[in-house]
Amino acid sequence: MNYDSFSHGQVVSKVWLCEQLEPFVTDNSNVLIIGSWYNILGFMMLTRNKNLYQHILGIDLTKNSTEIADKLNDAWDIEGKLSNNIADAQYYDYTGFDLVINCSCEHMDNDWLDKINHGTLVCIQSSDVVDPNEPWFITNPNSTLNEFSEKYSLKTVLFEGTLPIKYSTGFSYNRFMKIGIK
Repeated sequence: MNYDSFSHGQVVSKVWLCEQLEPFVTDNSNVLIIGSWYNILGFMMLTRNKNLYQHILGIDLTKNSTEIADKLNDAWDIEGKLSNNIADAQYYDYTGFDLVINCSCEHMDNDWLDKINHGTLVCIQSSDVVDPNEPWFITNPNSTLNEFSEKYSLKTVLFEGTLPIKYSTGFSYNRFMKIGIK
């Protein structure tokens, strides 16, 4: 297990996402989280407001990630609120989801966005980190909020912003987020 999924930057970014996204989520939403890793986000969303979501599905490319996600989210799986599957976002069928979330877009091509049905609520996060090496593995970087925003076009933008992540060691980066209707 990669404990970086619980790192300060990961957790703070997901809390920020929940705070900004919740006002736009309709009751009993079916949610798809692509590139979900261990699906800590699904866990946080349900912990904050389980009645807001009918079901949250996390998809990731690796069996290891989905197996760990299943263990971490066992309580929500028992309630039928959350599940995890191995799948590639580039080829996935996005039909039937009220909300699609991608906090891993810097790790994949942009084809996934074209597959989402018009009228769907979408939340996207990325950062200004451009390092293709371990541990970042960035393949689709976004240097600025403007570059990020232009790359991920939505019909209606409900929220757009930057969350600075700063550490006492001097290391820092910016997390970008866009919420809107496709």
